[in-house]
Amino acid sequence: MTTPMRIELAEFEQDDPGARGEAHGELWRSQIHELCAIRGELLLRHDGFTSASQIDELAARHLPVLAAEAPALALELAGIARGAGVTLAQLVILNHYTDLRELPAALRDEAVPIDRLRSDDPGGCTAVYLPGAARGPVLGQTWDTHGSAWPYVRLLRIRPRSGDEEVLCFTLTGCLGLMGVAASGLAITTNNLFTTDGRIGLLSSAVVRTLLVEPSAATARVRLARMPLGGGHNFMLADGRDFFGIECSARLQVLMQSGAGAAHLHTDHCFDPVLRQRERVPASSTSFRRMELATTLYVQQRPRDAAGLWALLASHEGHPRSLCSHGGEASGDAAASRTCGVMVMNLVGGEVLAGAGCAQANPPRQLGFTRWRGLEENIR
Repeated sequence: MTTPMRIELAEFEQDDPGARGEAHGELWRSQIHELCAIRGELLLRHDGFTSASQIDELAARHLPVLAAEAPALALELAGIARGAGVTLAQLVILNHYTDLRELPAALRDEAVPIDRLRSDDPGGCTAVYLPGAARGPVLGQTWDTHGSAWPYVRLLRIRPRSGDEEVLCFTLTGCLGLMGVAASGLAITTNNLFTTDGRIGLLSSAVVRTLLVEPSAATARVRLARMPLGGGHNFMLADGRDFFGIECSARLQVLMQSGAGAAHLHTDHCFDPVLRQRERVPASSTSFRRMELATTLYVQQRPRDAAGLWALLASHEGHPRSLCSHGGEASGDAAASRTCGVMVMNLVGGEVLAGAGCAQANPPRQLGFTRWRGLEENIR
C-alpha cells in the first residue's frame, strides 16, 4: 500500500525579494535542477525546437518583460537562480513551460500550431467556484500537467516581516506560483487554454503573483487587462464579494463569467465564440469530458464547504479520465498528463486545503492565515 504524501510547505519571511528567492533556491536546489532538466527535455521533444540553446535563447527573451512588468518578481526569480545554481533561462522554462509550448520554434512572435503539441501531454485543470457554501464562497482547482511534475509540487507561504502581506501559493520548486490566495481575501485559479496567438510575454507564474498583490478581485481584473500575457489561460478571480472568470489568449481577454452569487466551472477550452477562433484543442484533451463530469457531479453532490469541493475535485468518476485525472493509466505512460495536486480556498476566514498528487490517495493539508484581512464568518 502506498503511504499518503503530505504536501510540503515552505515559509519565507524575507523583506528583500532577492534574498527570498535565494532562500527558495537553496532550500530546493536539487529538485530545481531536476525539474529544469525535465522540462527542458520535454520541450526538446516538442516539434519545432531543435536544440537546448535555441530554447534558452527564446526563454531569455521573456526576462525584459518580467523586469518591466514585475521588477520585484524579477529580483526574486534571479535570487532563485543564484540559490539553486541554475540559469535564468532555465527558470523561465520551469515557470513558463506551458506557454513556451505555444510559441514557435523559430525566434519569432508567431503562434505555433497547437497540433504540434505532444498528444500524450495536453495538460489541463478543472476549476470550480461555490457561491453558497456554508462558511462562505469557496474557490478550488485541480492542477493537471505532465506527470513528471508531481514530485515537485509544493506550497509557499510568503510573509515578509514588515507590512501585513501574506500569500499562500500552490507551486513547484523553482516556480513563483501557480494559484493561491492572499491575506486580503483575493484568490486566483488559472486553467490553460490552447490558444494560437502565443507571444513573448509575462511569465504565467508572475501573472499569478502580481495579481495576488491587488486588494480585491475587481482591481485584479483591471490589472490583468493591462498585462502582456504570453499564452492562453482562464483566470478565476474571487474575494468573497466579487467573482470574475476571464478567458484570455495572449492578445485578447473576454469576461465570460461573473457574479459572486452563482456557481462557476471551467476546464481547458474556450466558451467565448471569438476566442474559439484562436483555439485548437488537442484531440487527446479531456477538457470537454471533464466539464461534463464537473457539471454533473456539482448537481449531484451540491458541495457546501471546502471539504465538499475537495471531494468533488477528487472524484474518480470516469477513471482514469476523471476530474482527479489518471490519464497515464489509460495510455500506459506513467508520465502522461495527470492530476499533480489540488488547492481549495475558503474566501471567508481563509482556510486552505491543499495536496500533491492524487486527491484521494493524499488527504489535504489544512492551513490558515496569521494576517487574514478578508471576510470573516461572522460578517456574513
